[in-house]
Amino acid sequence: MTSSSYRNVGLTQFLLALGFVIWLVFLPGFAGHFAWPIGSRLSSMFIGTSFALRCFEGFMMWRESNWSRLRWMSWGTMAFLVFIFAATYWHVDQINWTPFNIAAIVWMIAYTAEPLVIPFVEPRGAEASATAAKSAQPALSNPLQNALTIVMFVAAVLLGMLFINPAKFITNYWPWPVTPFDARIMSSFFAGILFWAARMKALNNWSEIRMGMQGLILFFGGHFLVWAFNLVTGQFDLVRTLSVWVYGIVMGLLAAVLLLFYFQHEKQ
Repeated sequence: MTSSSYRNVGLTQFLLALGFVIWLVFLPGFAGHFAWPIGSRLSSMFIGTSFALRCFEGFMMWRESNWSRLRWMSWGTMAFLVFIFAATYWHVDQINWTPFNIAAIVWMIAYTAEPLVIPFVEPRGAEASATAAKSAQPALSNPLQNALTIVMFVAAVLLGMLFINPAKFITNYWPWPVTPFDARIMSSFFAGILFWAARMKALNNWSEIRMGMQGLILFFGGHFLVWAFNLVTGQFDLVRTLSVWVYGIVMGLLAAVLLLFYFQHEKQ
């Protein structure tokens, strides 16, 4: 069982992430007034769509008390928090401090406090290491294990390119221009995806990673839908046509493949 403190952190995360999704996906014209001045409408929608996964994760932390169904997220959650903390303080001079901005204050408090709190509210000891009933659910198939490895590879590449040196490389090859601050915030989500997928591979039990698969499908499927919307509405720069299509195809394929494996394992 998870503790009330853990569930309260999940509820707080859910509410904050839901607010970020509404603001950044549906009101991207106001992204310049966010915790920092997000560089473009497309970056705003990418970050907002990524927060849908955090919204999903927070909801599950709040409502699901069985730790064996949640521990797939433990590695990725901490990786996400470490990278978003680093990105925030790397560019702290660009935060929208003035005029008084409640979004900036909430952001700084949330992503300073959460990486400090999470390790102490997650279950520990025998409860944390207890295994789910392996006999009730099958191990992951080899094709799904391979698909998770591909997810890890894609996430690692994008994490590295977006975080380490965004000003001199990724801004020229990403489907839209990105500022270094935006790029490093975006990279934190791929850090989470990398370690979520790794944890799912290590657990190797469908009952334990089922929610994680839902989260990955939400992430890649959401980005594919937002890509399609912006493509149809002419938001992308035609100079970047190749990278625009590569991005959309990769997001769509990953979502479709993971969805296929999800239904296959549900039938077993």
